[in-house]
Amino acid sequence: MVKTEDSQKKIFYIEKGDFLRSMMEFAIRARGADIYTVDTLENNFYLLDELVPDLIIFDVKTVFNQLEELKKYKNKAHFVAVGDEGDQNLVADFATTFFTKPLEAKNIASRLLALLD
Repeated sequence: MVKTEDSQKKIFYIEKGDFLRSMMEFAIRARGADIYTVDTLENNFYLLDELVPDLIIFDVKTVFNQLEELKKYKNKAHFVAVGDEGDQNLVADFATTFFTKPLEAKNIASRLLALLD
């Protein structure tokens, strides 16, 4: 990973689906933000501490077993959860935004970056 300038928006995305993860990465980078992606949060919490992202996007099912640990970061970044309609209740106490799957990376990228402005 390349170190970014402090003024550049940093997004951390946790998604097990390779295709969606790569499409979101492409769409966000095309809009001038930097995105770091992982397929699991397990063993990757150190990245949250090192990167200090402005926005954390996560698939609810991907991080389900780490939700309590993830909540510890709620005062450090905006949280956007992605999942099925029934998943919204699981993250209502700390996710500022919820997107229902399926996602269209192109449209979501603009909406995500608007949260940081």
